[in-house]
Amino acid sequence: MDYADILIKNAIIITMDKNKRVIDDGAIAIVDDKIVAVDKTSRVEQKYKSEKVICGKGRIVLPGFINTHDHLFQTLLRSMGDDMNLNDWWPNTVGPITPYLTKKDMYYAALTGCIELIRSGVTANLDYQYANPRPLIAEGVLEAFLQIGIRGVLGRGYSDVDMFDFGLPDDIIESTEQALSDTETLLKRWHGKANGRIKIWLAPGAPFANSDENLAKTREFANKYGIGITMHIQEARAEVDTWKEHFGTTPVQYYAKKVPELFGPDFISVHSVWLEPEDIKIFAKTGVTVSHNTNSNMYLSSGVAPVPEMLKQGIPVSLGVDGAASNNSKDFFEMLKNTVLMHKVHTLNPTILTSVDVLEMATMGGARSLMMEKEIGSLEVGKKADLSIFDYTMANMVPLNRPMSQIVYCGKAANIETVIIDGRIIMENRVIKTVNEEEVLRKTQKITEDIHERAGRGEYRRELFFK
Repeated sequence: MDYADILIKNAIIITMDKNKRVIDDGAIAIVDDKIVAVDKTSRVEQKYKSEKVICGKGRIVLPGFINTHDHLFQTLLRSMGDDMNLNDWWPNTVGPITPYLTKKDMYYAALTGCIELIRSGVTANLDYQYANPRPLIAEGVLEAFLQIGIRGVLGRGYSDVDMFDFGLPDDIIESTEQALSDTETLLKRWHGKANGRIKIWLAPGAPFANSDENLAKTREFANKYGIGITMHIQEARAEVDTWKEHFGTTPVQYYAKKVPELFGPDFISVHSVWLEPEDIKIFAKTGVTVSHNTNSNMYLSSGVAPVPEMLKQGIPVSLGVDGAASNNSKDFFEMLKNTVLMHKVHTLNPTILTSVDVLEMATMGGARSLMMEKEIGSLEVGKKADLSIFDYTMANMVPLNRPMSQIVYCGKAANIETVIIDGRIIMENRVIKTVNEEEVLRKTQKITEDIHERAGRGEYRRELFFK
C-alpha cells in the first residue's frame, strides 16, 4: 500500500483528458505536487491510503480553470468604467489612476483579485501588468502570487509610443531598453520560483502603442529567454479602422509582413474581436493562440470575436476575465455561461458552441495558451495537482442530470468548496487558507479610496457612488 498526501474519493471526476472521461464514484490520489492516480474509488483505494482524505460524495472534481488575461491592478477600479466604449473608457477610468500606483497598491489589488478567482475555481492566472509608473512595481503582483498560492504568470507590459494619441499617460510610455531591462530583473528574481509556479512573460501593449522596432526586440528577448508573449490585438473596430486608414491593412496582416517573426505558438493574442478571414489564416499558420474575453468584449461593446471559426481552423482558444475595470467581476462561471450563450445567439445556431467546448477552452485551451498542456489543464496521472471540488447538492444544481453541461449552465462560484494548487490546499470548505481574507479586503477598500484621492479623483468617485 502506497501513501498519498491527499486522497479525494467517491466523487464525480471530470477529467478533461483527450477522451473527456467522466468517472462516477471516482478518486484522485496526490503525492507532493502531482496526481498519481485517477480512477474508480475502489481501484485507487486498493493502492493508496492517506491521512488527508476528502469525501467527494455530492461533489464534482474539476481541473482548475486557467485565466489567460487579467489586469489585477484594476481591482481597485471595479465598476468605475461602466457604460463606456474602449476609446472613452481608457482616458476616463484607467489613464488618470495608473501614474499614482504603488507596489503596495499592486499587492493588495492582486490579492483581492486572486481571492475572487480562486473562489470561482481558477488555479492559474496570467496577469497582463501594463501599469508600470515606477521600476519593478510589478513585484507587488508577484508577491501576491507567492503569498496566496495561485499559479501565476506575470506578463510585464510596456508601450513605447501613443501612435493615435489615445491618451496614454507619460508614465506608461517607456523605452524598449527600459522595459526589457526591468523584465530581465524580474526574470532573474522570480521566473521559476515556488516550484515553478511563478513565471514571467512579455506583454507589449496594443498595436497603436508599439513601434515595429519595439516588437522586433520583444521577439528577440522572448527567444533568448524562452518565454511567451501576450498582446492586445484588434479589440475594437475603431482601432482597426484607424490602423487601416494609416497602413491600408489590419494590424495582423501588417505584422505578418513587417515583423513576421512576431507570431508563433508562444504568442497569445488577446480579444481578437475584429479579425478578418486572412487574419485568422495567419494565426492558424503561425500557431498563435487566442484569449477570448467574453464579458469584457460585451461590457465595452467591442463586439463578438469569431471564436467558432478560429476553433474550426485549429486555433487554440482560451478564456480571460480581463480587468475588473472592464468586466467588474472575476467570477469564471459567469464567463463560461456567457461565452456559450453569446455565440449561440450571435449566430442563431444552438450547436455552434457547446458546454463541452467551453469547458475545453477554460481548461486545456488555457493550458495550451500558457504552453503548459503537459502539466495542467486536465486530471491525469503525472500532471500537476491543480483542481477544484464543486458542490452539486445546492439548489442551483439539483437535480443533477448532465454534470458537464450543468457546470457551464448552472454552476456558480458559490459551488466551489475546495481548491488545490500544486498539490497544496489553498481553499478548504470555502475558507482561503493562505491569507486573512477579511483583512485583505478591508485594506483593499482603504487603498482604493486613497488612490482616488492621490489622483485627484476622489470627488468624481463620490459622485459615482450615488449614480
